[in-house]
This record gives sequence, structure tokens and C-alpha cells, in this order.
Amino acid sequence: MTVVNGYCSVDDVREQLGDTAAKLTTSLIEKSINAASRAIDRYCSRRFWQDKLVTTRVYVPEDSGTVYINDVSTKTGLIIKTDEGETGTYSRTWAATEYQLEPLNQEVVAAGDTATAYAWWRIRSVTGLGFPGSLYYRPTVSVTARFGWSAIPDDVSQACVLKAVSIFRRKDAPFGVAGFGDFGAVKISRSDPDVVGLLGPYMIPGT
Repeated sequence: MTVVNGYCSVDDVREQLGDTAAKLTTSLIEKSINAASRAIDRYCSRRFWQDKLVTTRVYVPEDSGTVYINDVSTKTGLIIKTDEGETGTYSRTWAATEYQLEPLNQEVVAAGDTATAYAWWRIRSVTGLGFPGSLYYRPTVSVTARFGWSAIPDDVSQACVLKAVSIFRRKDAPFGVAGFGDFGAVKISRSDPDVVGLLGPYMIPGT
């Protein structure tokens, strides 16, 4: 078992558990991190790991001026196209001057410091030419980008550590060892107040 798109490291979890001699089974810690990371994805309705390559996704605009998209981690390689005639062909490529990525100022924080973890999830038209609508709600906007976040936010990483530790410790509960290899759908609930508090600002509204 290896950690796949995890939000913390094995060493992070060992430190939280006080395992300074690295005696705890690595594979069990890795399973805990994987389960915790995917639970965070489900809880927030988004994922924070960054694609290695650009991929293309299509969207139905909210209105002629706005389209909500999956998180985009960088402007590098970003291409926005629209299907003007509902033909399934995205023939019009938008210039960078015709739209803006929002929320604004994501890559910049107070005092001009460069933010390390950010993403954009909304595109707004800033010209008279809006996003084409569809009578049948067909996707008319195509976005090619590296989806995800530019980096894993510190709050998300810490939440993953806390949740992974909680999952790992289940093996010490009665009958816990027998079922440890199969967590099922691990959930984040009110019984994880610290985790919920850390992840609250990253949840997509309405989910």
C-alpha cells in the first residue's frame, strides 16, 4: 500500500502518534492516510491534489456571464473554448482579456506575499460576449487546465493528520484489527469537531 494523492505524509501521522522510533506498521498508516484524504474530498465536495497534466472538462454556464468549474490550480496551460452553435464543437477560443478567473486575488495574500495554496473555480465574462446558453442544458463551455489546487492548504493537511490518526487507532478497538483493511466509506461528522473546523472554509457552499 502506498499513499495516493494523500494530504499528509506517513511521518506527519507518526509524529502525531508519538511514534518517534517508527515502530508502527507503515502500510496501516498509509491506508489511514488514503482513507482520510478521500473522506476530506467527499466532505468538501472538491479535491486538493493537483493534476500533473492538463485535461479537458465541459460545463453548462450558470448564466451568460458566469460559469462554475472544478478547481483550477494554475493559469499555465489554461484554455477556454465555447460551443457557439450547440454542435458539440468548441470552435471559439477565448482570449485572456475576455474573461477573469474568480475568486479574485487568489494567488496573492496580504502584504503582497505570494500564496502557496489557492485555486479558481469560477469564470466570468468581462466583455459583451457572454457564454452561450443551451435550451437543453448542453455543456457549451470547454476548459482545458490542470485541475486541483496549487498546493495542499495547511488546514487540509492538518485535518488529514487528525482523521488518519483517528482511523489508525480503530485497530486498537475491540475487533478492530479484523476489519482494518476495509474502511468502507469513511465519513467526517460532528464527532470530528477539530477536523470539521479546519475543513469548514474549504467546503463548496450548498453541498
